Amino acid sequence: MTDNLPLLNQKLRERVLVLLYEKEFRKESLEELNESLEEDEEILIGSEVIKMAKDILEKKEEIDEIIKSFLENWAFERIASLDKEALRIGVYELIYKRELEPKIVIDRIVRISKKFGEKDSGKFVNGILGAVYRNYIEEKNDSSQKNNN
Repeated sequence: MTDNLPLLNQKLRERVLVLLYEKEFRKESLEELNESLEEDEEILIGSEVIKMAKDILEKKEEIDEIIKSFLENWAFERIASLDKEALRIGVYELIYKRELEPKIVIDRIVRISKKFGEKDSGKFVNGILGAVYRNYIEEKNDSSQKNNN
């Protein structure tokens, strides 16, 4: 089972992306949306998807402000919906969840954005998440190392 863990985690991220995207346009609860998606899927991930999606939605305004702070000459409203959701998942995992190495998170989110997004989605998402990493994670690590010396 542990051999399949990265694949399951990637499926989880993909499901969260689709669920958040659907939630942008539909009024149903996350649970109802997830159930309707499960009818179309062979692999059921269930409660973990709902929990992660709820956590992201609870922090959505904060996450969006972080994303906006790294946009240069680009309006947040102009970002494609799927790219926004990929960025929200990435920022959530980098700053709040912090279970994986940041570079792994960025790589996996970029893969999802390439799979579901437009031609340049991967580059765009990589650039924003890379900036989040440099400004939120590397700076904190540098500061804590200086304080320990």
